[in-house]
Amino acid sequence: MKSVLKTIFPVLGMTILCVTIVGHVVKATVRPSVDNRTSKSEFAQMVEKADRDCPIPMAMGKGAVTGIRLEGGYLTYFLSYSPDFVNVLSRFHNDGKVREGIMMCFLCNNAQGGNQGDLLMDALIEFGYGLRIVIDRSATGKFDFKVTADEIKALREKYRLNPHEALYSLLSLSVEAERVNLPLVLDEGMLMTDYALENNNIVITVQIDESLYSLEEMYGYKELIKKSMIQEGTSQPESHALLEMCKVSHTGLVYRIVGNRSRRKFDIGISSAEIRRIVRTPSNVDI
Repeated sequence: MKSVLKTIFPVLGMTILCVTIVGHVVKATVRPSVDNRTSKSEFAQMVEKADRDCPIPMAMGKGAVTGIRLEGGYLTYFLSYSPDFVNVLSRFHNDGKVREGIMMCFLCNNAQGGNQGDLLMDALIEFGYGLRIVIDRSATGKFDFKVTADEIKALREKYRLNPHEALYSLLSLSVEAERVNLPLVLDEGMLMTDYALENNNIVITVQIDESLYSLEEMYGYKELIKKSMIQEGTSQPESHALLEMCKVSHTGLVYRIVGNRSRRKFDIGISSAEIRRIVRTPSNVDI
């Protein structure tokens, strides 16, 4: 089972790391010096300074911001990832979903204190700048997407969420994007068949080949498997990112084990309360 955990956690963790990219990039570049008194020329100077600081490492060493520039009416972030890092934004297959994900990242950035997400949106809308994200390399190829200032304004009026609600919406988007890759073979006789949000829990369904494994024996090892989930989840960067997202969005994590013949099932879960106890609050989030 431990090898299965080693497979699942990086898959989901990479998704979380990538889908929250805008929030992390904003914090690492246009820092909390933006306020309601900032002029267009001062904003341009901030962007120039941020560009001089590049490359800026991110995604726990899996990528970097290689440039931040004002080009053609857009605040443009240039990003590059290692070849094994999944660019989940390209999996949405829907421009509206990408825009929604970017808006959730702005709102999540408010959790870092000072409503920095709102302030940056205000600046972009006031100065007429859109937002562009250019990814030149990742496991899922290149990515180039633009959101105009008018679109940012319209989305801002549509979504009035607090940071926790925005984080949960990001989780929903990441779940939707990742489900297109299912079913996923985890190990011999183990198949990940579903990945969903249920009652404020991320529920990962794993189908077991009952000719190879005894469902009764696995049930007897529930506590041991749970300990392995916690150990694996807190020991690796990608998996820790998933638990961090669970913590700040007040979400639990559940493994649903299902027999392929009997269809009997049981759950092994780490509640939201347990995750809040065992996982430290990410340093870039103020809650």
